[in-house]
Amino acid sequence: MSLLLLVACGAREEKGQQKPLSRGLPYELVLIVPEPIYKGALKDTLEAVLKGSTPVLPQHEPLFRLDVVYADGNLTPWRTFRNRLVVAVDRKAKEPTMGVAKNPVARAQMEVKVTARNAYELAEYIGKSRQRLTDLFINHELDREAASLRRKYSKMTADSLLAVSGHTVCVPTGLRASKTGTDFLWTGTNLNDKDQNFVYYSYPWDGEALTPEQFVQKRDSALKANIPGAQLNQWMQTAREQGRPLILARMRTINNKVVQEIHGLWEMHNGALGGPFVALERIDSAARKVLVTEGFIYSPHSPKRNLMRQMEAALRTFE
Repeated sequence: MSLLLLVACGAREEKGQQKPLSRGLPYELVLIVPEPIYKGALKDTLEAVLKGSTPVLPQHEPLFRLDVVYADGNLTPWRTFRNRLVVAVDRKAKEPTMGVAKNPVARAQMEVKVTARNAYELAEYIGKSRQRLTDLFINHELDREAASLRRKYSKMTADSLLAVSGHTVCVPTGLRASKTGTDFLWTGTNLNDKDQNFVYYSYPWDGEALTPEQFVQKRDSALKANIPGAQLNQWMQTAREQGRPLILARMRTINNKVVQEIHGLWEMHNGALGGPFVALERIDSAARKVLVTEGFIYSPHSPKRNLMRQMEAALRTFE
């Protein structure tokens, strides 16, 4: 048991750390772009993509904190920033391209360079490549956060999940309260604001592909049974608008495993509480089970993006 925890949540040291460590705030992105094209046809597109809303939060919070740096200025202060997007015009380019470089001049650094023949081609290509472009930087930040959690995590949660399911996870150290059930675990911080929570449960796999509709049905059933409210007629459920669940789901490959990723909003039935959640749903074909890990927060008075992203990163440490 101890050996498994060490492998799943132990420190993973990088070798050959000769480059300086990259710098920057979480989800801070430096955009390096020629001033004429940024102030011309490209500004609206870039800001719509990079400063667009983080998916499924109760209010607008931008995907990134954006720093715009003009390419003809002094770029030295921005050389080691963690997330760098370079936009360039090459009139000889046959087609728009997106190049990705990891750790080009600093450790834990991501640089993406988008090139096209002119500003209009750049705008069209960046608009069409929106998901891929933002995923590159968000995944980079989530992987960095997951690595940090593997070094410092809630041992109580890791031990509890191992006892309940045989799996481990590395969640923030503040998650100390817990509740267990049949193949179910909840741990949380029990705060009135900036409250972070982790949930694990499973259900039998019928051999079919994962769907958003099945996820909502199984989620609401598991949480109604295990996370009641203060009153008898209260329980946690997926929020709905005109009967439709407020979720955004897609199939993804994370850590070389195919999962269904769901971002959504939760609410307390017959209650006033609510907030965002993120879940990863995966098939364990050997055990004939679907395994679900979820992070949700309650933070009515504070920004939610970084709290949610930390829980999303924690889900990626599941072993």
